[in-house]
Amino acid sequence: MKKLISVLLCIALLLCAVVPAFAEGTASADSSYNEYPLVIVRGMDFLGGLKYNPGTDEQRDLSAVVNISFGGIMAALGRVAVGYLTGGKDRAVDALIDYAYGIFKDYSCDENGDTLNPAVSSLSYPLNMSNYPEMLSEARYEKEEGLLHSAVDRYGAENVYYFKYDWRLDTLQNAALLDEMVELAKAEHNTDKVDMICCSMGGIVTLTYINYYGSASIDTLVSNASTMYGTDVTTDLFQGKVLFDEEAAYRFIADKLSGFKILANILYKTKIIKFVCDFLNNLANDYKTEIYNGVLTPVFGTMPAFWELCKHEEYESAKQFLLAGKAEEYAGLTAKTDKIQYEVVANAIGILDSAIDGGMKFAVLSGYNIPNIPAYESAYLQGDGTLETRMMSFGATVSEVGKGLPEESLNGEEKYISADKCINANTAVYKDYTWFVRDGSHVGCKYNSEYTYLVFLLLESASQPTVTTWEEYPQFLQADANENLSPLSYQGDNYVKSPC
Repeated sequence: MKKLISVLLCIALLLCAVVPAFAEGTASADSSYNEYPLVIVRGMDFLGGLKYNPGTDEQRDLSAVVNISFGGIMAALGRVAVGYLTGGKDRAVDALIDYAYGIFKDYSCDENGDTLNPAVSSLSYPLNMSNYPEMLSEARYEKEEGLLHSAVDRYGAENVYYFKYDWRLDTLQNAALLDEMVELAKAEHNTDKVDMICCSMGGIVTLTYINYYGSASIDTLVSNASTMYGTDVTTDLFQGKVLFDEEAAYRFIADKLSGFKILANILYKTKIIKFVCDFLNNLANDYKTEIYNGVLTPVFGTMPAFWELCKHEEYESAKQFLLAGKAEEYAGLTAKTDKIQYEVVANAIGILDSAIDGGMKFAVLSGYNIPNIPAYESAYLQGDGTLETRMMSFGATVSEVGKGLPEESLNGEEKYISADKCINANTAVYKDYTWFVRDGSHVGCKYNSEYTYLVFLLLESASQPTVTTWEEYPQFLQADANENLSPLSYQGDNYVKSPC
């Protein structure tokens, strides 16, 4: 799910438009890891993962950003202006929705959840990474690519496998491809197991793999900012829960304009942010049907993967909202998503518990204190700039961004409560196996950063790692801009509660 925030920003902009070397001194890694190859299951790559005719001489990018140009925006604004002058606000909105659909349409799937354009798919790397020197020569050193390059340096390209897939499609189909990679890795290295890291959307793919193919082939699994437990953002947006909250918007702007906080404060104090949020909320509600029918349902609502990220208890409600009056038309799509929702998502904890009981080691990493895009109801809660901390951590109790938890939410053992009072891990399903990184961005893993080293350390532990295994890596950590980590020792106000 790399750069999912860009996807959501595009959605938010649509709504706006409708309205006019590892760190020295760290713990040593356990050499026992070397007996198993590593499979990295990446997340969504919305802005670069899909291509026209991938792997051929005719390959070219499929990217919303590529489709957005200054000339195109000017032409769209011209059509909006003409529409407004000739037909009022309704015609202006229609012109903008048409423009937005034109940007995203090639991502769409059909009514069965299959790609609408057969020429569109993802580059894939089915063999070990020693077969792809051109991929390894690319200077992309953040998130999954940073993790990949670091792993190749540490373990050797022949021992690393990178599962990249068409993230839009049926998760069961992608899980079958993941199984092929696991079996290949085992065969090539004459082992009966692999280690695995699942990042972002790779979480639901990995969970589906475990459900249908078992966990016997996995020695250690690290869930790195993954979607195994679902997401609030998809669940909210698929139920029409669009919301531009003033406080959440301020914190988001303050974070993005970290060098210009005075400007963010001026925008807040002068009520400009409030005015814009109120304006957006009113018009988003007025044109919700048009926005969903014109863009969100025919594009994002046709991709099986997004449905499989909905929280199970709200899945049927999302279907009723997004596919109102279209159940028969999208029966093929929902047959796929129903299967994953009822056989995998609904049983996520049972699937993982069985795997752990069977001997699979498991660890969870989740970032917090970075505001998510303020365009949906749950966006005010702690996140990593893309997804929600409570979902990535399997149910920890979290505060709003910019605030600590109220006293009544600080129940349980004190050792599971962060020093900044933003996280209560007592409610997390795997509280002894879950690490929280304050200011840890989504997926993290800059090339050879200490964050990435911690991921490898978790993999290399000879026994089940817990939050007490390493003194230098306790449950609650602080990341700096270079992803150096230190134990969280917090003093002062949390983040930014209100403008200065």
